[in-house]
Order: sequence, then C-alpha cells, then structure tokens
Amino acid sequence: MRTWTPWLSVLIISILIVAISPDPIFEPEERFVPDLPIPPSPPCPEGSDCAQTHACDPSEPYSPPILNEEWNANGSFRIFSSPNLIDLNNDGILDVVNGMGIEEQEIGAVIALDGVNGTHLWQSNANAELFATGQFKDLNNDGQEDVILGGRSHQLLAIDGVTGEKIWTFDDANPETTSSKEWFQFYTGQFISDRNGDGIEDWLTSNGGDPSKGPGEPRSNGFMMIISGATGEILAYAPTPDGKETYMSPIVFQPHPEMEIEVLFGTGGETFSGSLWSTSILAIESGDISDSIMLVAPEEGVEKGVMAPPTIADITHDGILDIIAPTFDGRVVAIDGRNHSTVWSIDIKDYAFNGDSTDVESYASPALGYFTDDSIPDVFVHFAIGAFPDYSASTSLIIDGALGEVLWKNDSTHSGFTSPLAVDTNGDGRDEILMIRGGGEMFENDGGMSFYHDIEILDSCTMTQELLAHRDGMSIGTPTLSDIDGDGILDLITTDTTGYSGASCSIIRWSLGVDAPESISWSSYLGTNNDGKL
Repeated sequence: MRTWTPWLSVLIISILIVAISPDPIFEPEERFVPDLPIPPSPPCPEGSDCAQTHACDPSEPYSPPILNEEWNANGSFRIFSSPNLIDLNNDGILDVVNGMGIEEQEIGAVIALDGVNGTHLWQSNANAELFATGQFKDLNNDGQEDVILGGRSHQLLAIDGVTGEKIWTFDDANPETTSSKEWFQFYTGQFISDRNGDGIEDWLTSNGGDPSKGPGEPRSNGFMMIISGATGEILAYAPTPDGKETYMSPIVFQPHPEMEIEVLFGTGGETFSGSLWSTSILAIESGDISDSIMLVAPEEGVEKGVMAPPTIADITHDGILDIIAPTFDGRVVAIDGRNHSTVWSIDIKDYAFNGDSTDVESYASPALGYFTDDSIPDVFVHFAIGAFPDYSASTSLIIDGALGEVLWKNDSTHSGFTSPLAVDTNGDGRDEILMIRGGGEMFENDGGMSFYHDIEILDSCTMTQELLAHRDGMSIGTPTLSDIDGDGILDLITTDTTGYSGASCSIIRWSLGVDAPESISWSSYLGTNNDGKL
C-alpha cells in the first residue's frame, strides 16, 4: 500500500466540452419568469444606488500581502486536484482534503491533512488517479461530514470523514454495470435533494472522456448521472444529447427561487466541437436528455468544445442569476438567466497579443468578484495561447460584468491553467485577484523541461500586479483561501507537482499576513461554496 509522507498533491481537472447540434430547441417566450422588473441598461447607471458601492481610491499605493509558509506536506504522487477544506477532527480548525495519483500506474488516493500542521489524518487509496475536487456531506448518518471524490477509470469514492474508511466505491456498488458497460472519468459533482427516499442527499455528476484516445480520435459519448449518496448505486444516467464526450463538472443552477432548477453541462473537448447545455434533474432521471437546451453553440468549422465550468451571478441586476461561460475555442459568453439570451460575448482572440493569436483555449473557470465601482460582479479569466497540447503563453483579462468591456489585459509567457481567485486583502471594498501562473524552461543538454510557477496578486483598484512567490514545479489545482484556524488572518492552500516528468507533490499552507475579510468573493475551485455561484 502506498503511504503518504506529509506532503501531497492535488489534481483538479475540470475539462469542459461543447457539442455540435442543430438550432437551440428552447424558445425564450416559453420560459417562466417571475414578476420582477426588467433590468436597466446599463444595469447600474451613473448616479444610481448601485453605481458606487465598491469605489476605491487608486491614488493610494497598494501593499501586497506577504506569504509566510506555515507548513509543507509532501508525497510521492502527482496532484492535479484542487484542495478543499473541512473540519474533520472536530478541533475547530479546517483540514485539507485532496485527490492525487499517477495516471499511467493506475494508482490514486484521497488524503486528509490536519490544518494545524499538515500532519496526516488519513489516506484512502483508489485504483486510478483522482483529479476531481472533494465535496462534503454526511452520507452515513453519523453526524460528521464525509467526502466524495472521483477521477480516472470510473473511480468514485465516498469516504468517512473521520476514519478515512470507504463508505462505498462506484465499482463495488455497481458490479453488473461496471462489468458490462464502458464508464469513463468522474468529474466534480454536486449534491442534490434525496431522490430515492433514504434520507441522504444524492450525487449529480458527469462521466466521460477517454484519455486512451489520441487527439482527433473518435470518442464515446459522455453521461449525466445521479448516484445514491448513501450507497453509490446508479439511480439514473442519460447520454449526452449530441453524442459527444464530456469533461465538464456540472453546475446545479436555479436562476430564481420561483424558477425551476436546471443542470448545466458541457460537451465536446480539445479536438471535438460541443456546446453548453441546460437540462433538468427529472430529464436525467428519465434517462433521456435529448431535449436539452443549447445555451452556447459551437463556432462553425471549429472542433473545440466547452470544458471549464461556467460561473453564476446576477450581472443584469434583475434578481435572476445569470451564466458566465468560457469556451475552449476562446470565447466568454454571458447568458441571461431570465430567458437564455446572450447578454454579451467576448472573443479572447481579439485581445490576446494584439489579436495575433490563432488559438486561445482555457481549462480554467472565471473568477467572479468586484473589480469596478458598481455592485455588479465582474469577471477575471485565464486563457492559454496555443492549441492542445502545445501552449506557449497565456493572457488574463478583467471583464466588466455589467457591460462586457475588457478593462485590463496582461499577455504573458506563463501558462494559465489554474482558475483564479478573488478576495479583498486590504479592506478597501474592492477585490484583488490571486492567480497562479506557470512556465517551463528547456534544458540545453538533454531537451528536458524544468517547470516553475508564480503566485501573483493583482490589485483591481490601482491595477498593480505583484509577485508573491516563485516556486519550482507545476501547480495545476486551483488554490483555496480561508481563515483556517479562525485567528482573523487570511490563509492560502496551494499545491504543486512534478507533473508527468516524475511523481512527487506538495501541499502548502501559507499565511498572507492580512486580515481575513468577512466574506470572500471567490475562494476556491467552483467558488467559495464549490457550487459555481458567487
């Protein structure tokens, strides 16, 4: 049995896919809309109550936080998963849960580290690499939060949060279907209300993607699935409406309390076109989601899908949540939750490196925060320059959420695969953007690569960008921000790994040395509550 030395690695793969399909089936006039006022245009006109709620003084110099390493736990796996936080040992301090593994050796694990000092709480092993992000719920009625986490080769585990013992595995819970049907990778899912009457919330997730296939090689369709939270048994599954693969972590989306719950999912991949879709839990339970609504159509002649999960916030100021979706072909599309119309759309290729980039792709979800004066959430995105699997640079942009205007752009020789975060570190009422950007240097003697990553912060008031740390290795998983021990000081958990050039990893707790805000706009993968919503 592979043991864990006090450092670890996290693999967060949230790949999205979009599928080619005929014209959208949805007709906007058929959609129920609560009796709410139509938003003004622009949503926060000058002089309105929401126009200056996040005003700041750009003449005030920005003092960045200073990273201080609290602990560093390391191990002999790779980490592509993002860390998540939960108090597992009831000491009042948040602990760290991460997935990890080695793809080609078909080994993996979920590890839990004590948030105080990074020591090992437990490790639960798997038969393949685990790259999703852990989600938490009491699954065995013992009053303690448990963990669900998935990854390659249809590995999906529910783990007792206290002991680290397996509550169930997908394969053990479904021996007949796993022996007769071809299942693929499990992505980060969402808990939904109890569907089978056993009193335990159930698990909605996506399954798809075949890493054994090469670029452009035909792929099998993916599935939307509902799995019993108590036992791991399949309650329902439905193939994608366009027959395409899927890599996207699904989002459970309710635009307004009076509106129906939707499930957002993506189809397509790096070399196959696809779409962003909306369906319902009932449709998935029926086994047929062929009438899913296409929210973002693929560009004609472009074989790229929707891979990174969209993010959710009210950017039209009408009380109805909207959707901000990145596509793998280089667009960011804002969709009105009221009627699925396009609020604004930006083609990143028009901005990256002065419009000279033919291919611009992204695995990273946007971060939502308050980067302008008004009360409408804004958007920060990372896109890599190049075409899978060859990337040479990246671009990062701030987009005004209300207007869809690019407010700031930075082209870099870094890569940009990790989702950014948004937090107010200096108490001025305006969020800063914390990001990890990587790179590599070629060895002259043997042609090998040496990887590094930078932890950076951007002050959205002064547009001052600061380097907080420069480290060796790749950092793929999205970091997480929190006041872990409740001392009022903001903490940061990051991961790094050798990637495919080796098999070692680390998880690091940093103190930022600044006061923790009362709330954090975007603190981790899929947002502060890991559900895609601001």
